[in-house]
Amino acid sequence: FLFSGLKDLITILSVTEDQLVCELKRNKTHLYLSDEPGLKVQEALNAGVAAAIMFTPTNIITESENQLRVAFDGDAVLFSNESELVFKSGGLQEYLKNEKQNVEIPMNEGPFRGFLEVLIKLQKKLHNRGLYKKCPIRTYLVTSRGAGCDGYRALNTLHTWGLELDEAVFVGGANKGPTLQRIKPHIFFDDQQRHVDAALEVGTVACLVLSPN
Repeated sequence: FLFSGLKDLITILSVTEDQLVCELKRNKTHLYLSDEPGLKVQEALNAGVAAAIMFTPTNIITESENQLRVAFDGDAVLFSNESELVFKSGGLQEYLKNEKQNVEIPMNEGPFRGFLEVLIKLQKKLHNRGLYKKCPIRTYLVTSRGAGCDGYRALNTLHTWGLELDEAVFVGGANKGPTLQRIKPHIFFDDQQRHVDAALEVGTVACLVLSPN
């Protein structure tokens, strides 16, 4: 079930570098990864394609062969970077104040919202085949947000979009490595290099999501 479903999501393109972004858009590509930073990752992201630079650890942890586990950061990945900009300009207290004031207001979508939606649609198809408790796909939110108003706003935003992840972990600014070591995702998406590095240290394939410009 899992791999037949995933094959429907994968298209092999044979194009030159200068045609790459146009072909990604034409094929309505949901995810583009490259281990070469200069290979049109920024351009694809600017064009609205979920794109990231992929890093592979020296020793990959043993993942489940029966379940695809995908972990996402929240701000600047699933969500826009609006709250992150408040934090960078005003610090922690200004950020917490902003989240409290806007707790019921959903955030704008980030570059990977569409890819998450594709995964959840595939999950629902698998659920309809009777694979609910043992679904071959599992999704995670691993965010630096805390479990207060900032965490509630993240969950409320996902709920407003009609997207429910299987598990949400609020590390409250702590190292994400231990959480990733516990859940053992096959791949993790984050917009900060330090979190990507923390993932690599525990053997997780990690992808750096650049900021659109």
